[in-house]
Amino acid sequence: MSAMSRRLPAALAAAALAVAALAGCSVLGDRSVPRSDLEGAVKQLMEEQSGQPVDSVSCDGDLAGEVDASVRCTATVAGEEVGLTVTTTDVDGNDVRYEVRNDSATPAPTSSPSEPAPSPTSG
Repeated sequence: MSAMSRRLPAALAAAALAVAALAGCSVLGDRSVPRSDLEGAVKQLMEEQSGQPVDSVSCDGDLAGEVDASVRCTATVAGEEVGLTVTTTDVDGNDVRYEVRNDSATPAPTSSPSEPAPSPTSG
């Protein structure tokens, strides 16, 4: 494996991990955050948090100014695509707060004390 091949995944992983959960804030335009504003804000958040340049961010549409509304976005980092979900967390007048989650970031498993963990099956 070449040094270039090893660096690319490392850069992508750094940017992707930094985006496991980011928070942003935008101003509403007609009860939604316009797609172009959202794309720019997500790109800036990713770059600030990861320290890595982000080639581009493309979202499927505007982000509705309602709590729990979400929109899918795709960031391109070092030529590789990272799937993101942006979800509105709070709306205060014309300010919308949102969270950006990396779709491939797997949350740590949690077990409830009232529910036993599944036992492995033997074949």
